[in-house]
Order: sequence, then structure tokens, then C-alpha cells
Amino acid sequence: MIRCENCGGEIAEGRDSCPHCGKAVVSGGGGQLVKVAEPREVAPAAVPSFGVRSEERDKSRLVIYAAVAAVALLLLAGLGYLASRPSAEPGEERLEGAIRPGAAEYPGDKLVVDFEPDEDATGGENTLGNYVVTMKPTVRNFTGRTVNGLEFRAAGLDLKGNVIRERTYVSEGEIETNKTASPAIGLNFPNRPAQLRLELTGVRFK
Repeated sequence: MIRCENCGGEIAEGRDSCPHCGKAVVSGGGGQLVKVAEPREVAPAAVPSFGVRSEERDKSRLVIYAAVAAVALLLLAGLGYLASRPSAEPGEERLEGAIRPGAAEYPGDKLVVDFEPDEDATGGENTLGNYVVTMKPTVRNFTGRTVNGLEFRAAGLDLKGNVIRERTYVSEGEIETNKTASPAIGLNFPNRPAQLRLELTGVRFK
């Protein structure tokens, strides 16, 4: 009898394996048991996932590039809109909530505008060579209500009566009933106008 070196059990000579643990054995010289190592299952070597990582990095970069491109497109679209939208022309103010001539609530002759171009306007050239005119009409409030907004249309004409330049002017100062006010309205002309024209185009009450 020989003894299994794996489990210590007794094995009859001539057996190929231990009846106790099943390990294969061979008999060597001197009657000692020689343990035969069974083939071990070798795990496959880990393959570096270079391709996967590279693909993940590529996808991340694509997402970043797409986000940057979207932001850039939005900025360009915003700049294009700002550049192409119609801008408000200087002197085109509008009095919000104004009552205009022709409306039933318009005060008519209860709101008087006195303007004499020869007396109520001053002018002269500025440093740029333009002719600057300042109109100062006198507004008399006989409406019985406090006025808190006036809208005027002022213009300068040439000798033939053609408009050289005109603008809308808004004054939001208060004029109590039976009081007067003299808003200043300024216009620039390329040269001295032959005539001045001023009309009230809107009024707003408090």
C-alpha cells in the first residue's frame, strides 16, 4: 500500500488514481507516491480595450463639438437678427396711451399750442456745420385735467415747401389745468430751413 500525498489516504499499488480524492497518481522509485499535476485551466489574458476606450473618447468629443457648434450657431443667429432687424429711426418717439386728433376724447381747442417761428424758434450752426433749430411752443391747458404727456411733429421746409427733415418729439412733463408749459424741441438740418412747422399729434391725461 502507498499513501496519497494529496489527501493522505491509502492506495493500493497499481492504481492510477486515489480512490479517496480522485487525484491521478503514478508510482515512483522506492514505493513513494508521485503526484501528477492536472492541467490547469488558464484564464485568457485580458486584452487591453484600447479600441473601446478610444471609441468612448471619440463619442465624448463628438458631443462636445456638437454642443459648441450649436452655441456658435445660436450666437450667429442672434447677431444676424440684431443686424437685420429694422432699427428705430431717431426722432420717431411715440407717446404711449396718447389721445390723437380725430378721437372723441381729443380736447380740441381746450389745449392750445402757440408757436410763431420768428419768435419761438432759435437757430445756428454747430461745430459739424449743421444748422440746429430749437422750437419752444407755449402750451396752454384749459381741459380741466392734468396733462402728463404731449406728442409733437416738427419739420423744416425749403423754399418750395418740401420737407427737409422732420421728427416726432415726446414731452412727458405735467401741465396742470389752467397752466402753461414750453417744451424745447430740437432739430438738426444740413442747411438753414426756409420754414418751420409744428403740430400737436397726441396728448395724454394723468
